[in-house]
Amino acid sequence: MHLWSDAMLHTLASEAGANPVRVEWLTMVTTVVVFLIFFGVAAVMVWPKILAGLDERDQKIRGDIERAEAARAEATEALRRQEEALRAARVESNELIAKARSDAEETARDMQLRAESELLSLREQAHREIDSARESAIKDINSHAAEISTAIASKILEREISVDDQRDLVDRTLQEFAQSPAG
Repeated sequence: MHLWSDAMLHTLASEAGANPVRVEWLTMVTTVVVFLIFFGVAAVMVWPKILAGLDERDQKIRGDIERAEAARAEATEALRRQEEALRAARVESNELIAKARSDAEETARDMQLRAESELLSLREQAHREIDSARESAIKDINSHAAEISTAIASKILEREISVDDQRDLVDRTLQEFAQSPAG
């Protein structure tokens, strides 16, 4: 590598003449002036546009980031509200189900009590009707028995029995019938 740099220096020295340190002031001043003009034009016309573009891009990126963070925060808040609403809906539905069950149980108890009451009422009515029918049947039987016994007794005695005698006879017969072991 050292040989290459020596060869380069030698080539440059031969092109520049015998003195490699000799500076051509005109070329150097022209180069510096062109550089300063280019730098001035670039600083005035190009760099502001580049910097404005970079600032605009930076602002756009910051705005995108802020919007993304705002959207994320909004989505998080919406998710929280939705979960809260879902939780409230679950609680409300559980309460409605519990109330419906309670109402159904209460209705079932009421219906059962009414049914039992109606059944008891029907039983009592049936017992009253049976007792009434039994009493009516007994009265009919007693009446027919009294008529038959009066007819038999009048034939046996061959005389007519009065209504008072008939009642007295029926009452005594009923008392005997009631006191008998089969009655």
